[in-house]
Amino acid sequence: MRPSLLPSSLAVGLLLAAAPLPAQAVAASPPAAAGPRSSDTLARGPAPLTGTRVVAAVDSLWSAAVARGTRSQDGRPGPKLFTQGARYRLHATLDPASATLAGRGTLRYLNRSPDTLARGAPSTERVPVTGGVTVEALCVARAGGAAWRGAPAPACATEAEATRDRALAIDGTVATLPLAHPLAPGDSVELLARWRFVIPRGAPRMGQEGGVFMLGYWYPQFAVYDDVAGWQADPYLATGEFYMDPADYDVTVVVPGGMLVAASGTLRNAADVLRPAVRDRLAQAMRSLSPIPVVRDEERRAGTATLPGERLTWRFTATGVRDFAFYASRAVVWDAGIALVPRTGGGTDTVLVQALYRPDRREWRRAADYVRVSIERFSRYLWPYPARQMTAVEGVVEGGMEYPALTVVTAGDARELFTVIAHEVAHMWFPMDVGSDERRFAWMDEGLASWLERVALRGETGRDDDVDGVPEYWRMVARSGGEESVLHASDHFRSTLTYTVAAYERPVVALRAFALEYGDSALVAGLRQYGQAWRGGRHPYPPDFVRLVFAAAGDQRDAFATEWLYGTGWLDLAIDDVDVRGDTAVVRITTPGRAALSTTLAVTRRDGSVTRLPVTAAALRAAGRDGLVLALPDMRGITQLELDAERRLPDLDRANDRWPRR
Repeated sequence: MRPSLLPSSLAVGLLLAAAPLPAQAVAASPPAAAGPRSSDTLARGPAPLTGTRVVAAVDSLWSAAVARGTRSQDGRPGPKLFTQGARYRLHATLDPASATLAGRGTLRYLNRSPDTLARGAPSTERVPVTGGVTVEALCVARAGGAAWRGAPAPACATEAEATRDRALAIDGTVATLPLAHPLAPGDSVELLARWRFVIPRGAPRMGQEGGVFMLGYWYPQFAVYDDVAGWQADPYLATGEFYMDPADYDVTVVVPGGMLVAASGTLRNAADVLRPAVRDRLAQAMRSLSPIPVVRDEERRAGTATLPGERLTWRFTATGVRDFAFYASRAVVWDAGIALVPRTGGGTDTVLVQALYRPDRREWRRAADYVRVSIERFSRYLWPYPARQMTAVEGVVEGGMEYPALTVVTAGDARELFTVIAHEVAHMWFPMDVGSDERRFAWMDEGLASWLERVALRGETGRDDDVDGVPEYWRMVARSGGEESVLHASDHFRSTLTYTVAAYERPVVALRAFALEYGDSALVAGLRQYGQAWRGGRHPYPPDFVRLVFAAAGDQRDAFATEWLYGTGWLDLAIDDVDVRGDTAVVRITTPGRAALSTTLAVTRRDGSVTRLPVTAAALRAAGRDGLVLALPDMRGITQLELDAERRLPDLDRANDRWPRR
């Protein structure tokens, strides 16, 4: 998500998330280093770790996973790594007149872990402005595994007959549903659900506005059970998106005739919903590098773009994606074209790029092309775009909000629209492909998307919007002493500003510092290695990121990560003292900003000659608070000393870079 800094942009929205949870949801928490265990004792084990405890104990939790063989010391997956599986068959009926969504579905969960799991449940969050989600039915329909053989057939047989299990307990965003037997490795459980809610206005991640409907986090979804921290069962407090496993989706959306629908998946029944002329233009767009109109302004009514009918059913499928969202409106036009991305192993693939927007938003006429540019650039910079299509839709959300292959954006001028689209398209790599946990480590996807946003801007204009290489809000907060470390759960920062600085801008500072110290090519290589290891919906943790992305730092890797990523320091190289001892100058160089980069000390002499002496980050760190001491002979010939005379580094205080002071 690319937020505005207005508090309302991170207000509570409408969410419907699923969470299979352990039976002992109210038991005491385990020790910090505890994690999933490979035995059925998990069925009797303690409650999940909260997000704050996972963040605080991440190194010990990660080390325990390494010992179990699910992670490797070099930051790559271990031989025993697992990712859980799910399949969703969902049906949504949208009623624009009452602004309600009625949903039903079949949710299947497969335990691919070596652990025996005790319980499963979906969860919902109440939304004060609409009265929240009404869970009309949720029950176990079928389960597979040795423990279930011979058990009585569940009463919950079909979606129409499904009822709300009396044992279902909903507490805010977390719900538990007891199972008849623990879920052993390889077992699966299938739930049936029905729910409905009034679609809110002004929610930060979905909602309605002027005849435009954006539905995200709209269905029950299983929570993640991973190899490091076990269940992700934190209550949702509005900041940071959900942590999700890749899953397969088969979704039908019923809307009034004339409404266009865009979604995270591939449209499977275009012949049932679109007029032949529209289908022909869509086929033409799938061969065109320049986006073309698929639905024009004059076709925005029933029976012109869509087939006749009071209600039409759109069907989409998606495989191996971590979420599913959709957008519906009869107020919008539709542009489409293709992007060209390199194929792994050689050749080129095409990706369908689309934009749906209200026609008076003139800046959106280039939106599909902005999607194309972003996909092509990031595919070259990292690895090929991981989906078959990408759609940008307009309205509802302040800033931007990403879902698999779909982003909803509200922006001002064309430049802002380009940067927001680039940021949201970047999320298709992080976390849609590399499946990190934004609830606990928002920086692992927001920070990387913010970096790629700058890559896109530099590619188009030759520069990004950072003055002297320093992000705007980070510059404002860093020297004030109010910055908070990235090592906070997303919803435990003091303010929206400190969250934004930590999640979005501090990682940009760290990546830029790494590129300055070790080279752009080392950074790109590290990001590619990280992606190669964790793409496909796997779940990396911070130690995996640091070991792979910062690998070129060698024995300075952990020190660099501590200073530049996890810490709240900044670059301030200072000539702290010059002590003349006869014909020799003893120069003391310090780092009062608590972060170091390598530079040079330019020594200028009376004859105009300049000698540059290396000052390495490693030497500055080894010197500590006492500072690095250099002895310069022939002091009488020296007229000036200056650190980083080329102004290559983002030093926040240049007043102390020179001697004598000016």
